[in-house]
Amino acid sequence: MKLSHPSVDIRGLNPVMRKAMKVAERLWIEEGELDGITITAGLDGVHSAGSWHYSGCAVDIRNRYWDEAKRIRVHAELKRRLPDYDIVLHSTHVHMEPSDRLAQKCGLMI
Repeated sequence: MKLSHPSVDIRGLNPVMRKAMKVAERLWIEEGELDGITITAGLDGVHSAGSWHYSGCAVDIRNRYWDEAKRIRVHAELKRRLPDYDIVLHSTHVHMEPSDRLAQKCGLMI
């Protein structure tokens, strides 16, 4: 795992995100990214109001190096492996956050 830029802040990420990051790391390596995942946003950056990023419950992971077909396939596999998380596909990254059900189970504010 690496950070895309020194300004990316993952200090203070909620522990609920550790599982998601580990699963993504394994998948990225299986897909040929031998350095694993690259985090492009954690608690940093500008996101929509109410974003889970601001409470340490979301990360963005780079996927722009893959063509669209591979991004779609990897996204589907990540969703299969992490059913308790909301995984949103974007053209340059994958956004991961706990589902409402997992957030409630973990006592997170939703």
